[in-house]
Amino acid sequence: MILPPCRICRHEAHYAMKLPKESKNRYLLATMTNEPFQPVRLYYSIPDRQFVTEKLRALKCMVEAPPEGCWQWLFHAEAASLRFPGGYDDVPKEKRPIVLGRIRFPNNGGMMLQTNSIPRAIEGARFFGPRLGPEVVAMRFRIVNRCFAAGEGKLDELMKSLDQDVTVIDPREAEAAFRREFKEVRTMQDAERAAAEMVERRLASREDVPMVEDFPLAPEEETPEFRDLATALQLRFVRAVEHWQGNTHLTLSAIIVRTLKENGQARSGRQG
Repeated sequence: MILPPCRICRHEAHYAMKLPKESKNRYLLATMTNEPFQPVRLYYSIPDRQFVTEKLRALKCMVEAPPEGCWQWLFHAEAASLRFPGGYDDVPKEKRPIVLGRIRFPNNGGMMLQTNSIPRAIEGARFFGPRLGPEVVAMRFRIVNRCFAAGEGKLDELMKSLDQDVTVIDPREAEAAFRREFKEVRTMQDAERAAAEMVERRLASREDVPMVEDFPLAPEEETPEFRDLATALQLRFVRAVEHWQGNTHLTLSAIIVRTLKENGQARSGRQG
């Protein structure tokens, strides 16, 4: 999703992003690297806390912050080459190094990576995956499915929205629903028809994602580049920006259908 042309101005520790004419009095809260502010948390299964902290100590971009009860992931050293809409050189020198995310351990077998934007969450998964190893497995993500206005509140308070009115998606229910939709499928044509009917029902029902969504991942199907996680988060990012711009009729299902059509047209254009 490419954001519309905007003007940038400094706002607290972040930026305020001015969107087009129809929202001339609204400023979108954005990070210092120019991504819309949108809290995300990744949940991991780990062997134990010590296994991870030993690896974190070997990274120059990681700093333990006891007062916060976390490890800070800095835009520095090994992480300085990561690309966001704004790069390392775009961050004012007096603000460096900025914090990209925070790692916490809710228990000895669990780890959380919390960021304030979707691009940072995706880059975080890709950054820590090879450095922490296959024993550290991303199991779920939690996201606030909306954009925020500059001046809506203090950043620490806005991050707390990740734990307010959370809807946890049960993977067993999703699997059972999938089996119901495809129980009569015997051929590829049956599968295509069932998928099309399912999409039509969802579009008609206008069912959409909850405001704070805790969503299960399928680590056994994930790629080293975290393709599925990235796709799931990016689609929600598109929806959040569309809603910010006033297109609140667009559900996640509608955006998925639109994206598939656009991708299909792009492929046809290249082949033609």
